[in-house]
Amino acid sequence: MRVLHVSDIHCSIAMLERLFKSLSSTEYDLIAVTGDIECDSEAVEILKSQNKPVLFVPGNMDDIGVLKTFKQHEMSIDAEMREIGGFAFCGIGGLSFVSSLNTITSKLKGRKSELEGRLVVLSHFPPRAERVDVVTTGLHAGLKELRDFILEYRPLAFLHGHIHESPGSEVIGNTLVVNAGPLRKRCYAIVDLKLRVAENRLLK
Repeated sequence: MRVLHVSDIHCSIAMLERLFKSLSSTEYDLIAVTGDIECDSEAVEILKSQNKPVLFVPGNMDDIGVLKTFKQHEMSIDAEMREIGGFAFCGIGGLSFVSSLNTITSKLKGRKSELEGRLVVLSHFPPRAERVDVVTTGLHAGLKELRDFILEYRPLAFLHGHIHESPGSEVIGNTLVVNAGPLRKRCYAIVDLKLRVAENRLLK
């Protein structure tokens, strides 16, 4: 399964439209949106029009109205799990981070062996990392709680946004961690879950 991973749109609807005009629908099977959309109804309509499964978690800049709209369209997996194509996707949003993390952790208890090799996490915030959580000042802004989560539950992939300065990917434990970068600045990623590889791209 190939995932189109976008994040941090920040109401740049024109960039979202441009993205889908530039891509062939054969390049991806599912769309993962990891927060900071800010404009809800317009983004939802564009995403729906692609006729692909869409999974969403809110960012810290999204309000409850954005989350409500995505829930109404059955796109939100914040604090939820959903199975698609043999993979188990779970969401840890940035709107109520502690609550989302605690809820997902409780849902995963006792399921590690069952989910081995097919768990995929969508999170707005990054884990503490080597490269994908570095801000302009050089500091690491990733969260220790999320790194601990990765090392405990060993997801196949962990997709996030939030840190605009450090799009890219790295491996923590056995987990592929991907920062799509901000779509507002033309960044996105294609993640091949079967091959465990990510390609960060820049819209031309």
